Amino acid sequence: MRFLAGIISSLFLASTLFFSPVISATPAKSKTTAVKTVKKAKKKVKVSAKKRTRKAVVAASNKSVRKTAGKRSTSRKFAASKKKSSRKYAVRRVRGPSYAQLQGLRGSADPLGLATTAVLAYDMDSNNVLYEKNADERLPIASITKLMTALVIVESGVSLDQKFKVTREDFVRSSARSKLRNGMYLSRKQALHLALMSSDNRAAHFLGRTYPGGYAKFIRDMNTKAAMIGMFDSVFYDSIGLNNENKSSALDLARLLASAAEYDIIKDLSTTTSAQFSVGRRSVTSRTTNSFVANDNWDVSLQKTGLTTAAGYCMAMQTEIGGKNVAIIFLDSPNKKARNQDAEKLKNWLTGQYVTASNPAPTH
Repeated sequence: MRFLAGIISSLFLASTLFFSPVISATPAKSKTTAVKTVKKAKKKVKVSAKKRTRKAVVAASNKSVRKTAGKRSTSRKFAASKKKSSRKYAVRRVRGPSYAQLQGLRGSADPLGLATTAVLAYDMDSNNVLYEKNADERLPIASITKLMTALVIVESGVSLDQKFKVTREDFVRSSARSKLRNGMYLSRKQALHLALMSSDNRAAHFLGRTYPGGYAKFIRDMNTKAAMIGMFDSVFYDSIGLNNENKSSALDLARLLASAAEYDIIKDLSTTTSAQFSVGRRSVTSRTTNSFVANDNWDVSLQKTGLTTAAGYCMAMQTEIGGKNVAIIFLDSPNKKARNQDAEKLKNWLTGQYVTASNPAPTH
């Protein structure tokens, strides 16, 4: 029995030893698998996290782009609205009542039925009035003022080649655009060209500010010159024409044209169709404000246009009509189209081409 018990005990021990590695190996294998599974899960989590991060970055980037695009779009809209409002403002300001309207002068009758309030056609060689309508009325003249500015500058003897810096002081309040910027350097001649050709307000102020003795002295000299040439119905308060107290009559402006016409530089600069200026590192291109300068049917030798609410559309020019050297003055036209149509109508009448039943050809 003891022998049998020993055999059974030995067999049990052997079986234990035999099966124990299998039993212990199974958990180890399971543990390894579990570890691998956990690692794979972690990798998946990391990958998915990276994907989510990338998606988040892309989404954020797209959102930023959309926001930026929105901002750009808004700014464009704002810029467009500014341009639009600027155009509206420019139109509104000439729809307001002019000084002549307030005085009850606009709409007054004349043989040619001209829309312009004050009109003068003057033979500069014979000193004869060829046609007139309210020619002695004292009205605002807007930028025709710049002809007197040019006359004073040229007659003063100051160097036209001398250069000065454009400053904030030259930034006069106006709806008209200027090509001049703060810090630019330009000569008096360049400023004179811009003032006469494209009616640049900053250039006209620049000329007065840089005048020997200062701006106030310049205005005094403008009024002195007006008195010297017999412009007794005229007064000037600035070198630009934005001050609507700058007033004159069509007859007085014919005297101003005659005086300015004595200087070729004023004639040449005022009748340039376009010009390009090198101002420091920048190049500035400007064009005339008077369409008749580039019109082959007109021979304009001197000109200046003007516009403010109080003055309406204005124009003063010297031109050859029918072999005569004629000064044509228009003050307070309701709009540019009416002003130009009146000029064509007056020219045709002076050359005998304007013939109707009620308006026979001139006999002069």
